[in-house]
Amino acid sequence: MPSFEIPDIPPKAALKTETQGNQTVSTGAVTFTVTNKTGQGLAGRVTIEPQGEAKAEWFSVDGESERQFIANGTHTFTVRIKTAPEAKAGAYSLKVRAVAVNDPDNDFAESPVVAFDIAAPPPETPKKKLPWWIFAAIGGGVAVVAGVVVAVILFTGGGGSTVPNVIGNQIAQAETTLTTAKFAVVREDDAASDQAPGTVTGQDPAEGAELDEGGQVTLRVAQGVEVLNIVNQPYAAAESALRLGHGFQVQRVAGPAGGKAPETVISQDPAPPARAARGGTVKLTVDPGVAVPAITIPTTQQAAVNALQAAGLGVRINGRCQAGISDQVIDIGTRPGTMVAKGSTIDLFIRVPPRSPLLGCGSISIIEVRPTDRFLMRSLTQ
Repeated sequence: MPSFEIPDIPPKAALKTETQGNQTVSTGAVTFTVTNKTGQGLAGRVTIEPQGEAKAEWFSVDGESERQFIANGTHTFTVRIKTAPEAKAGAYSLKVRAVAVNDPDNDFAESPVVAFDIAAPPPETPKKKLPWWIFAAIGGGVAVVAGVVVAVILFTGGGGSTVPNVIGNQIAQAETTLTTAKFAVVREDDAASDQAPGTVTGQDPAEGAELDEGGQVTLRVAQGVEVLNIVNQPYAAAESALRLGHGFQVQRVAGPAGGKAPETVISQDPAPPARAARGGTVKLTVDPGVAVPAITIPTTQQAAVNALQAAGLGVRINGRCQAGISDQVIDIGTRPGTMVAKGSTIDLFIRVPPRSPLLGCGSISIIEVRPTDRFLMRSLTQ
């Protein structure tokens, strides 16, 4: 059975037609969710499978295509589509394969086929011809008319505005700047950038270019990297998934002990569905647990119970048949200093002398004490 699962997605992706560098291309994206169905961490890799006449170079994956999946963990992969200018109009399709890195030939899952269409390019706009009278006027050497011709050409062809620099701005601010200057804005995703999501990383035309009113400025915008949901996972596994799978830096913060297993992640910042800059920092707050307090043995039953309850721990008092002083603590089930979940139960072993040397030991009762119980000394008897 495959380790990974790719749920159904919409069967068709919508593409838009864009002009980039005087060439027409179709662009779009489709998002796939891949889940590790196993109960253990697993390295997985996603590959794009072009179908029919589709070309492999049209597709790319945001971020890393190989990632570390935690047990029962899920990653979202966004496949970017950008067709070649010479691609023929028509219907095309693709699917995605998720493979286990340690057994790619046998352990894999495939997505449903996703279709997309490449639209036919718009018809070319015929070039404007200069009126016949301009040529007649120039040919006749009429100076006044020639001056008018020059004025017409300057008016129609040289009246553009200067494109401002918006690189480094957030996309909302950049769009405001450009639309205020009466330019049209087209976005283009930049999945490889390490800038914060929404940062403009490039523009075409560049700063200082002359562009007519309504002219198009294409902006490349950083997409950032998807932040995994790793709450309730062990810190070591969560850190590995974030560092190795997405290149994030990880900051550990000790939170309050709340009853989770020690080093369990209880919150993260940023949290899904946020995206963060590649190589950015994700803060993980963990439940540190509580340390089993130091108990000097032998000691009294009351002193040991008090120390454990003060640390937020419960107690199970067990009798152990042994000659000597009764009700004295002679052993503890969990080594002092061990980190355990707050509210855990720690075993104490209490000496219970035999009723007589001849009769030996009989059955001995057990006492359960919760962390919040009011405990008074109770003798264990046979």
